[in-house]
Amino acid sequence: MGVMLKSALIFIGLNGFLWASNIPLNPPVIAKVNGEPIFERDLNLENNSELRSEKIKKAIHYRLLIQEAKKRGLERSPDIQSEINKLLYKKLLESEQLKQKSNLNPTEKDLRFFYDQFPLIRIHHLVLNRRTETEKQVASLALEQIQKELKKGTPFEQLCAQFSQESSGLFGGDTDFRGPHNFPEEIYIKIRSLPKNTISEPIEVGTTIHLFDWFDKKPFTSAPASYLQYLQSKIEEDRQKTLLLALVKDLETQAKIETPSPTGKDE
Repeated sequence: MGVMLKSALIFIGLNGFLWASNIPLNPPVIAKVNGEPIFERDLNLENNSELRSEKIKKAIHYRLLIQEAKKRGLERSPDIQSEINKLLYKKLLESEQLKQKSNLNPTEKDLRFFYDQFPLIRIHHLVLNRRTETEKQVASLALEQIQKELKKGTPFEQLCAQFSQESSGLFGGDTDFRGPHNFPEEIYIKIRSLPKNTISEPIEVGTTIHLFDWFDKKPFTSAPASYLQYLQSKIEEDRQKTLLLALVKDLETQAKIETPSPTGKDE
């Protein structure tokens, strides 16, 4: 099915929904095709280089395709219905988010609270590779030596410089300030759960072993705007999920939902 015809079919399913939510009560009619109106909003207004007469002509052709698709009953095809449902789902979420916009946007107090949970921390990071059998043996021997040196009181940054196979080892494992966007979230949480200047247990991630400690935390007032924007987007994302769950829960209480098991008995 051609892209233009498929777009036309999707337009059919969303026609009433979108018109009802976005169009003024008496929008100007610029043309009619078999009695169906074409409105100003139906024109491609973004293409300023195109003559208005050409835009109207294309809108008429588009409407003719829509009408032909209706005649053929193509809007009932599963792939078109699937696309329509996706767009309706997106439109509903946008509508709910717009209603709750003031509740979705975090205040500075919210941002400070969230930053306290996910601050930018400065860490020492030691990495050992375990990609091959030889590297696994070398990593095991190095890990034994590292544990012995730590018990002796050897500074962790000195061990990072000696053993780490990551570039930060050149700087005693100092990676500068990092946040949860720089690590898998579970790794960041493990680091943050440690008391300051406490070295983690070896953490295996894929074909590498990691040891960390954190020794400094950047104050909220010194955090870069880009990181605060990242945290703000995370807060909004979490609140959107909460909003969606609340909406679904409310709809569930009003709906008749039947979920028979394959055997006909509840599991």
